[in-house]
Amino acid sequence: MAKEQDSPEAKGKEQGGAPVVKQPLNIKKLLIIGVPVFLVQLAAIYFLMVKFIAPGGAPTADSGKAADAKESAEHPAQSIFVIKDIIVNPAGTNGTRFLLTTIGLEVTTPEAEKDLEKKEVQVRDVLNSVLTSKGLDELVNVEQREALRAEIFQKVGELVKPGSLANVYFSKFIIQ
Repeated sequence: MAKEQDSPEAKGKEQGGAPVVKQPLNIKKLLIIGVPVFLVQLAAIYFLMVKFIAPGGAPTADSGKAADAKESAEHPAQSIFVIKDIIVNPAGTNGTRFLLTTIGLEVTTPEAEKDLEKKEVQVRDVLNSVLTSKGLDELVNVEQREALRAEIFQKVGELVKPGSLANVYFSKFIIQ
C-alpha cells in the first residue's frame, strides 16, 4: 500500500481529482513556441556578434599594417567638408521650382578644412550664386553635371589655398 501512495496516480486520487497522466509533447505546440524563440535567440546572437564581439570586421594586425602603409603613401589623408541642404530657385523658374542639394568638398589637408569652416558663409554664397545662375534644363541634364561640378570646384577653389581642394561631390540633388 505504501507503493501506491508514492505513485503520481495515487497522489491525484488523494487530492480528489482524476489521476495525473503526463501527455506526450505536442509537435504543434513545439513549432508554435519553439521556432519563434529560436529565431529571437538567433537574432540576439547576431546583434551581439556585430556590435560587441567583432565590430566593423577589423582587419588582423599583419594584413592591416601593410595595406595602411601602402595606402598612405599613395593618397594623403583627405577629408570631406559637407555643406548641407542648399535650397535655391533655378534661373527662369520664377520661384515655381527649386533645387535641394548637399555638396561635399574634398580637401587635402586639415588646415584647408578649418579654412572652409571659417569661410562657410562665403562658400554657401558662392554655391548659391552658381546654382541660381543655372537654368532648369542645365540642372536636369546629367551630362552637364560635370560642368557644374567643375565650375563649383573653380569658384570655391578661389576661396582656399591653391591645391587644397581635391574634388566636389553631390550627395543629394533633388529638383522639385
